Amino acid sequence: MSEFLTGDKALDRALKEIGGKVAQKAIASGVRAGLGEMRKAMRAATPNSSAKKTIAARFKRKKKFGRVEAKVGAGVGKFKAHSPTGGGVGISKQSAPLYFLNRKHRRGRGVMPTINAIPIGAATSRASALLKLQNKTRQVLEKEAAKLGRR
Repeated sequence: MSEFLTGDKALDRALKEIGGKVAQKAIASGVRAGLGEMRKAMRAATPNSSAKKTIAARFKRKKKFGRVEAKVGAGVGKFKAHSPTGGGVGISKQSAPLYFLNRKHRRGRGVMPTINAIPIGAATSRASALLKLQNKTRQVLEKEAAKLGRR
């Protein structure tokens, strides 16, 4: 479980030492905090306000395989159903890849502009997201260790 973290040997040791559900809980909360930091940076790099709404994060536990999947980007997460009255102006989660990946075919409506917000946001927030992940993981471990000490 501690293979997710890099650069902090003391934190890796603490995760191995405490182990089990407590370590999984600490890592999950740390990963969520890191995803949030990356999501904020990606949204800040996006100039279009309706495209900013499509950038989200997803954190899933795969029960079948006992692993965790985390993803942040455009068009990630739950989708709203399309309104029965038709489309409106703006970018939905379904069409977000067209906007961010510059797909040229738009059924005769021209070419969408290219926005490199996803890689720029990921690159600028990598260090801060890792720091946030480590700090949140450490915070949850300390809280859980205090709970175990009380019992």
